[in-house]
Amino acid sequence: AENKFSKYLIYAIGEIVLVVIGILIALQINNWNEEKKEFRKSKALLEEFRRDLARDTAESNLVAGKLVRRLKMETWALNKISYDPSHLDSLKLVFYSPYYQLSMTVRTFNKLQNSENPNLSGFEELQNQLTKYYTDTKYLLDAYNEEEKHYAFYSEVNQVIRQKTEINISGYPMLPIGKGQPDNLIDFAKSIEGRNHIKENHIQRKGMLKYAKRVKKEAQELIQQINNTSTTKVEFN
Repeated sequence: AENKFSKYLIYAIGEIVLVVIGILIALQINNWNEEKKEFRKSKALLEEFRRDLARDTAESNLVAGKLVRRLKMETWALNKISYDPSHLDSLKLVFYSPYYQLSMTVRTFNKLQNSENPNLSGFEELQNQLTKYYTDTKYLLDAYNEEEKHYAFYSEVNQVIRQKTEINISGYPMLPIGKGQPDNLIDFAKSIEGRNHIKENHIQRKGMLKYAKRVKKEAQELIQQINNTSTTKVEFN
């Protein structure tokens, strides 16, 4: 009886060990499958990030090109200390300038942040770089955008300029030239107030151009990192 009991006890312990091993194997397989699923999800998100960054690169190129043209016009105006009526159209372009906004495509970043698992599994270092781009770099970019908007809409000098000349809208007649509009704008361009206004805009846009180039550079570097990661990271077999 004692021998039989010992055999049954050993058998029971063996069964329990086998069950525990089976459960551990099942859990490991489940974890492996979950990791594989998260890895595939992360790779798909990286493809979306690549498209967003490509848009940022194109947007930076577009805005930088406009800023370069604007800076050339302001440089022309600042290199002169005297103007005549033949310069009026160019001065209007200098003073009635549009404002420039450079945006980032944050769709995929927000999608990741709002997901149940806001991590790029298997791509932790790359995620750190992306987070820095969409937080630190974007924060300064937003500051430049707000400053540009201020110069365009809320500057007191802009209100003065609007009082100097009539805005030209297609299809509507303008007051006769003899009303003094050209002289008003030319005199303002030669004044300290007018020249300082151009200089302030010039400095602001130089800074924005520099930052547009930085955004482009960082976006291109992130695209390259994604490309390199895609070729070196091997999916679970």
